[in-house]
Amino acid sequence: MAGISYLEYSNRDYKYAKGMFDMGYYDPCGRFCQQSVEKRLKSYIETHGTTDDMNFFHTHNLGRIYTKVCEIADVTPDPVFRGWLAQLTDYYFDTNYPKDINIELTESMAEEALYTARLVNEWLDGLCE
Repeated sequence: MAGISYLEYSNRDYKYAKGMFDMGYYDPCGRFCQQSVEKRLKSYIETHGTTDDMNFFHTHNLGRIYTKVCEIADVTPDPVFRGWLAQLTDYYFDTNYPKDINIELTESMAEEALYTARLVNEWLDGLCE
């Protein structure tokens, strides 16, 4: 029996993010958005990359993973996407691990995270067509 794919996990994480948002749990919403995008990016690498590209499966840094996807797809990285991905990466770490300064996501921050996840996932879907 085959396991669940990165793409399926990505879709689940996006649904979880929306559910958390709807219930007013903004920190987990941001984390699930980051995870959705991370898994969607990794799905692209898994499908279109080489064995050497698999070292990107050991990072949560969306900017690094995005750069690798752009390299594989032979597209120029978008600086706006890069900024959005950096924000999602920060949300993941700043709301998930104890630090000197932690943040709590507001409703508008979580809404932006959902927007970013949707746009990046749609962009990746377009690369796969």
